[in-house]
Amino acid sequence: LGSSSAMLFDFLFFALCGLYAAIQLAQNRSKTAGSPTTSDFKKFQRLYLVVYFCSVMADWLQGPYVYALYDYYKFTKKEIGVLFIVGFGSSAVFGVFAGSFADKYGRKLSCLVYCVTYIVSCLTKHSPNFNVLLFGRLTGGIATSILFSSFESWMVAEHGKHFYPSEWLSQTFSLATVGNGIVAIAAGWLGALVRDSFDSLVAPFDLAIVFLALAMAVIWFTWAENKGESSLASGRYDDNGKVQAAIEIFKRDPKILVLGMAQSCFEGAMYIFVFMWTPKLEPLFKPLPHGQVFGCFMACMVIGSSLVKSITTLRGPPVVFMREVFLLAAVCLGVPAMAGINAYITLFCFFLFELICGVYWPSMATIKSKYVPEEVRATVYNFFRIPLNLIVIFVLSNLGTVSDDSVFLVCAFLLGAAGFLQHIFASMVRERSEGSVETKSENEAMMKDMKQESEDASAA
Repeated sequence: LGSSSAMLFDFLFFALCGLYAAIQLAQNRSKTAGSPTTSDFKKFQRLYLVVYFCSVMADWLQGPYVYALYDYYKFTKKEIGVLFIVGFGSSAVFGVFAGSFADKYGRKLSCLVYCVTYIVSCLTKHSPNFNVLLFGRLTGGIATSILFSSFESWMVAEHGKHFYPSEWLSQTFSLATVGNGIVAIAAGWLGALVRDSFDSLVAPFDLAIVFLALAMAVIWFTWAENKGESSLASGRYDDNGKVQAAIEIFKRDPKILVLGMAQSCFEGAMYIFVFMWTPKLEPLFKPLPHGQVFGCFMACMVIGSSLVKSITTLRGPPVVFMREVFLLAAVCLGVPAMAGINAYITLFCFFLFELICGVYWPSMATIKSKYVPEEVRATVYNFFRIPLNLIVIFVLSNLGTVSDDSVFLVCAFLLGAAGFLQHIFASMVRERSEGSVETKSENEAMMKDMKQESEDASAA
């Protein structure tokens, strides 16, 4: 394998790109790529995707250089571990309040806060002071919570405000996932370019600031504001924020809590995989070309996202097929944990897992857009992220005490649990042909009841 590793992954990357092109061609010929849309909708879609792609570009640009920069500043592994844990802990602790802030004061404002806090985080990378970098991880964790909740919440709310067909949402989610993969590949190339051009590990963070400033400008001048205010405009939930309202929703509609637990299990395993694929592959492919491997992973994710429409046509809506997807993911990360597994089998499992991640993102986003009430959407989304951050923190804190194979078995267990929870969720959802109407009616009735209780409490 030795010196041919780079050539192998280069070949695999171009082969995967060719496979994606073939899938797109086949879908265009069979007209399964999506239903016709309007020019007005395409304009709205472009406004969202431009901002989203700039925002995730800023995030991807930083990823490969965070650890390297801390190491360059001569921090110990223990200190670097503390910095990473603070980032995830910040996301877990402040995430709920960030979601509540977005629902109460506006998703547009929240997205602007994302840009500002991430710019601050990037600026702190210029300092070798541990406390300054710790503050940067704190603001970076807050920004991450906003990225994975407020942007999607804004788009879903605007989509509904303009009365666009609900089936068009899946198109936007798929485009976002495909574009995210392409942006990640581009970010790897751009990051390396500025790193080499300026001979500085801080250069990619400075480039991230440029994309954040661009996103902030587009948001400021083109986005309309929306809030989660239609049913909670007055009463104790408005005064105390949306956190209590979200908790009430979990109590009244347990299937939303089950959905959140499934998301936490899958994404917890996924984030652990991000840390673990390198030590697993390095002994198998020497030397391991990290950039090319990452490019192959992103190509697999893009392929997975492009398959969602076809899977939906064959198997039905995501609420039906995601159970099997989660269970297949469990197999993908469980097999490499077995002793004596061939290097190429391990690599295939990792590629298939990344493809599943591509299927997961637009599919889960579609499910959440349908079943999570609009009034507290961002708050609920951030509640979903609390367990996954705690899972990642726990595993990262114990990496030195358990073997890599044991960590992969934990990931497989989490993914199997996600499949079980998805099965429970699907059993709680009514017949698919009536699910959309019934779910919306149930949520509206639930929010009206909560508003009435709030008004009664205020009157008392």
